[in-house]
Amino acid sequence: MITTANVPHSALVSKRRELSGLEVFRRMMAGDVPRAPMMSLLNLRLLEADAGRVVFSAVPATAHYNGMGIVHGGLAAALLDSALGCAVNTMAPQGQLFTTLEMKINFTRPLTREVGRIRCEGKVVHMGSRVATAEGRVVDEHGKLYAHGTATCIRFEPRRKRRAT
Repeated sequence: MITTANVPHSALVSKRRELSGLEVFRRMMAGDVPRAPMMSLLNLRLLEADAGRVVFSAVPATAHYNGMGIVHGGLAAALLDSALGCAVNTMAPQGQLFTTLEMKINFTRPLTREVGRIRCEGKVVHMGSRVATAEGRVVDEHGKLYAHGTATCIRFEPRRKRRAT
C-alpha cells in the first residue's frame, strides 16, 4: 500500500495528470495512489467514489478541539471542501484540474468526540464546461445533521511549463 509517508506528494499530482479524476479516487481507495497530505493530517478517509459523488469520513478527536471545548468548525469545513471538490473531480477527464471558487457552509450543531464517526457525502449539482457546483452534508452514523454546504468550482487545464529561450 502506498502512503503519503513514503511517497512524495508530486506522485499524487502526477497521477492526476495521467488519469481521470474518478480513476485516481478508485486507485486511492485500493491503496495504489497515495492520499493527499491534508487527508492524512486530519485523518480523513475516502469511503466511496462514483461519477459525481464521493463519501468521506472522519472521527472527531481532541486534536480537533478549539478553545471552547468543541470540535473546530474547520474539520466539518475540510470534510465538505474535500467531498464537494472531489465529487467535481470524479467527473473531470485526465489532466483537467479544478479549484474551489466559493463555499457556503451552515453549521447546525456542535461536534464533539462523543459524536463518533462522521460522514460527508458530496454530490455534483451542475457540471459545466468551466464551472461546476456541488452540495454535501456532514452527518453522524445515525443521520443527524451537523453541517451542510455548497461549493462552486472552476475547471481548468494546467499551465504548461515555459521553455527557456
